[in-house]
This record gives sequence, C-alpha cells and structure tokens, in this order.
Amino acid sequence: MPVYVTLIKWTDQGRKAAADLPARVAQVDQRIQQAGGKVLGNYLTMGRFDQVAVIEVPDDETAAKLAIVVAGRGNATTETLRAFTMEEMKKLI
Repeated sequence: MPVYVTLIKWTDQGRKAAADLPARVAQVDQRIQQAGGKVLGNYLTMGRFDQVAVIEVPDDETAAKLAIVVAGRGNATTETLRAFTMEEMKKLI
C-alpha cells in the first residue's frame, strides 16, 4: 500500500486548541482506518512544521480526501508527500 508523509503546520486556531491535539489525532486516525489505511507514525516536530504524520492508504485519491478533511477543520495546513520504498524505487529506475 502506498506510503504518504504529511507535513502539518498548525494555524492560530490549532495552536489555541493544542490541548485537544491527542483527541483530534485519534479522530483522524479513525478516519484513516475507515478509509482502509494505517497510521505508521504521528510525531510532534520542532522547526518549520509542527507535526508529521506517516500513513499508508490505498491510493492518491484517499490521501487527498484525508488531507481535505484535516485542512477543512481549520486547525492546520498540510503538505502531503508520496513516499516510495527502496523496492519501489528499484522498479522505477
């Protein structure tokens, strides 16, 4: 299943509700599972982005739908990257 890395930057609204982050993450994790995906990791980060999520979902369309759900809540902006394993890379080259 394809892997996606989502770089997350909190908005002012998201920062104000930082205490609710674990519950929000659990809700998104549940949506990922309902979409047939799996959360590989979810991390708070220091630097340009506040959070990074690594997930597996069936396809690009599912990844895009999930990103729209997250962004639609107004707590964060996202940038999602498709990640390829070394085995996938070997097939590409």
